[in-house]
Amino acid sequence: MPYCPECGKEVPQESRFCPSCGRRLPVSTQQERIPQAPAIPERVTQRPAGVTVLAALQILGGIVFFGLGVIMLAVAGFLGIARFWANIPTFPAFFGRLILGAIGGVMVVIGLACFVIAYGYLNGQGWAWTLGLAITVLSLVLGLISLPNGVIGVLVDVLIIYYLTRPRVKRFFGKEPVTVAI
Repeated sequence: MPYCPECGKEVPQESRFCPSCGRRLPVSTQQERIPQAPAIPERVTQRPAGVTVLAALQILGGIVFFGLGVIMLAVAGFLGIARFWANIPTFPAFFGRLILGAIGGVMVVIGLACFVIAYGYLNGQGWAWTLGLAITVLSLVLGLISLPNGVIGVLVDVLIIYYLTRPRVKRFFGKEPVTVAI
């Protein structure tokens, strides 16, 4: 069996990509003489460790956002009940309930979105790569607006964007462009 020139692991004879590191393997001289149809890059079947880390971070973010959102919705509901017990004027109680309810609802939706993205990351779904990259770019822009307070967030966003655009990670999500072998 041949070995990968990148990582040195043994690879099956007919493989086009190393199953360990994802590098495209050189074509043998016998295959070069035979004209081939356009080659479609194979997807990486083993999830890269960084994708697992990103999925775990999405799950943690989902727990935090969902939990805080539920707490805010509960406090908003409690304000409606407490208004009668504590003689809180109607307008401040209504306004407080409205703001807490709106923020809590948005946080619950963000938490659910984090869980959905984590599911997509863990299963190598192309839409999760696209959505995760879009959200990270949005977060990067917001971090740049809030400089100098958002320096750490900007650095984390830049690292995530860099990682998600690596060829092996893009292949895992089925985002590698089609190449033609001649």
